[in-house]
Amino acid sequence: MSLTFHRTFSLSRSSITKVLFVAQEKPEFNQSDIANKTDLGTVYQEAMPRYAYRAGLLDEKKHLTLFGRFVAEHDPNLEKTGTQWLLHYHLAAPHGPTAFWHYLVTHWFVPGNTFTADQLADDLAGFLQREKGKAPSPHSIRSTITIFTGTYLKRDGLSRLGLLEEIEKNTYHVQRVSQPPIWALGYALADYWQAHYGERLTVNLDDLSGDRFAGLFLLGESGFTELLLQLKQEGMIDLYRIAHPYQVVLLQPSLEYALDKLYAI
Repeated sequence: MSLTFHRTFSLSRSSITKVLFVAQEKPEFNQSDIANKTDLGTVYQEAMPRYAYRAGLLDEKKHLTLFGRFVAEHDPNLEKTGTQWLLHYHLAAPHGPTAFWHYLVTHWFVPGNTFTADQLADDLAGFLQREKGKAPSPHSIRSTITIFTGTYLKRDGLSRLGLLEEIEKNTYHVQRVSQPPIWALGYALADYWQAHYGERLTVNLDDLSGDRFAGLFLLGESGFTELLLQLKQEGMIDLYRIAHPYQVVLLQPSLEYALDKLYAI
């Protein structure tokens, strides 16, 4: 729930790249290691490892995750579209450590939607009031909205995904985006399944089609089904759509399998 992890800075891919370099050399690094091995400023030394954790690249002990190891080896500058979709996915996943990010994405990131920073701030304050029993200061709320939107607008952030545009000062429009690479979705599906369904073999398609999963990728029902059919052709899943409720069967739950495919190893 913390609104202070970002230290008022949006996600910076070029800075996270430097954090990953340190993590490769020294697991469980500390801020002094970042200071000695990078040119990041003091506040960035705090904020960017926190982003790397929330974006799925580091675990709580500052070890590279499986995703983090693949990125460090095959896309160290975090330039590939699939990588950036998965950074977004981890930031916004309902089981991730950044609950407010999931809330804002699922409530506002609907293609064609237009909203203002004030609307986001009021909604975030209400969400935190409901979840924590109190809201942080208006300054903290506003700062968080600035870093949240900036992450999707800045070239050094996730602007390549094309999710958001600023149509006038502090007014934003959610764009209709291209589908994510199927193996980015495949990895996310396996990760989400592991977190929410464990070793279950089948789940209802409707449970995946809503905001909590498909909505993270701004996918409507038809777009989501199209990607699932591609994953079926690849042998990762099976689909049973003869009678309701339709079922999804996870045939290949390995995260490493999906990452191998995503980075074409």
